[in-house]
Amino acid sequence: MVEELAQADDAVAACVDAAAWALTEHELIAALDAAHRLEQRLAAVKLALVREVDGRGTAVAQGASSTAVWLRARLRLTIPAARRLVDLAACVDAAPTAVRGALAAGAVSVEQVRVIADTVATVQTAAGPEVADKAVAVLVDWAGQFDPMLLRKLGTRILDHVAPDIADAAARAAL
Repeated sequence: MVEELAQADDAVAACVDAAAWALTEHELIAALDAAHRLEQRLAAVKLALVREVDGRGTAVAQGASSTAVWLRARLRLTIPAARRLVDLAACVDAAPTAVRGALAAGAVSVEQVRVIADTVATVQTAAGPEVADKAVAVLVDWAGQFDPMLLRKLGTRILDHVAPDIADAAARAAL
């Protein structure tokens, strides 16, 4: 993995040195889309590495009081940013396979992953794993159209889309 990341670093370095002004409008937009997709895919790799460091207890073995403290020193992050990174790594690790796959493919952002994972956990508690699996598919699809805030709002009504009978029963019970 280290060799592949070094190759990716070389490719990114070549892009940094390339002149964006020379691109056509179509190429500029395509490059922006590709950079964003790559950023999300790289985030999936970073989060998996953070989760492994945390799971192995590497930070504590190296004398830090926690993984967040170790990340702060290692990556020069603030403690809140390091804690969010550890938390997000755990969230992605616990997310359904389809959500992790969507992030690894660059189809969703890390912010959208958190929204989807939170929503799916709520759906699973309320309606079970089969309905949660349906919710994952719908939410990942919606992530291609909606930002994280709107996706969270839509997620509050996900049962209406994936299990209307359960949503109706819950609405009647609330009355």
